[in-house]
Amino acid sequence: MFAQTFLLFLVATLSAKEPNRTWTSADGRTIQARFIDEKKDTVRIRRTDGRVFNIPLDNLSEEDQKYVESLAVDKPSPSTNTKYEIEDTDSKPTGNDVGEYGKKTYYFVKSALDLEMIWVEPGTFIMGPSSPGWPTYEVTLTKGFYLGKFEVTQEQYEKVMGNNPSRFKGYKHPVDHVSWYNAVAFCEALTKMELQKNYESDDYISDKNTESSWKFVLPTKAQWEYACRAGTTTKYSWGNRISPKNANYRESGFKKTVEVGSYSANPWGFFDMHGNLHEWLASKGVLAGGFWSSSEKDWHLHSAVNNNLNSAEGNYFIGFRVSFQQVDKASEGSLGSSMGGYPSGSK
Repeated sequence: MFAQTFLLFLVATLSAKEPNRTWTSADGRTIQARFIDEKKDTVRIRRTDGRVFNIPLDNLSEEDQKYVESLAVDKPSPSTNTKYEIEDTDSKPTGNDVGEYGKKTYYFVKSALDLEMIWVEPGTFIMGPSSPGWPTYEVTLTKGFYLGKFEVTQEQYEKVMGNNPSRFKGYKHPVDHVSWYNAVAFCEALTKMELQKNYESDDYISDKNTESSWKFVLPTKAQWEYACRAGTTTKYSWGNRISPKNANYRESGFKKTVEVGSYSANPWGFFDMHGNLHEWLASKGVLAGGFWSSSEKDWHLHSAVNNNLNSAEGNYFIGFRVSFQQVDKASEGSLGSSMGGYPSGSK
């Protein structure tokens, strides 16, 4: 017990070592934040309001990159670096009190092999294509939500559903060849497995005694694009151009999916929002994110959600990621279609 307390004290001391400073992105945007750590060329910084951002090192200005490099002497070696694990462990909600949901930055879904989710604060953004001449809308999300840090993997899908329909096999690869109905069924099964275990009762899940409940669902168009943009207004979350170092798409040359998290995260910590697999959204037949064979000329890869299928059937270029959010009884039946087009106003 003493050793654990001392280690937590040491971590807190080290993380408080660096002061708040102004960070500048390669395209000139600024943010006041404190350095936390740097891992796999991704820098973690904490804004003054407590929000943690994951930023690819090469997305920072040269001055900031030099600053991070100057801190390398203070970083623990990979074999002893427990800071990241301690922070994540400390952020896990216990699941025993619904009031904890939304107060923790991270949520780990134990029923799906610790599927990682990140809390997204409510906010306003400009939704729509980042190209001249196309309509855009100011959208306000009035409620926060959790969103999967990665696309659902094959091992997570098999753990919940008992099968793996993927064409491109690999437990750490995203599950593919799932229909929209499969994705919805996964969310429903996960809700029963996770929340029934937490609450030890069917009452909360079935909404018998509550006006709203927390459920695993597919994200809406606005939620997905808001998380994908992560505060940016460019075609991609890193800028207006794409290269094989950014994502898995046609020009990357793999001609199939790759393991989730193989590329850098966007500024809010989400991986593979551009490429790897298209992702099902709450509106049936609507996809986001592009896939491994999307060309750099395709708008499918952009942050804006603009791909509609006439079918809800599965294919080898389609996967999904899940959201965990509070669903009101009044809106539950219409959640799938409530964001069918670019909205104006709040959702």
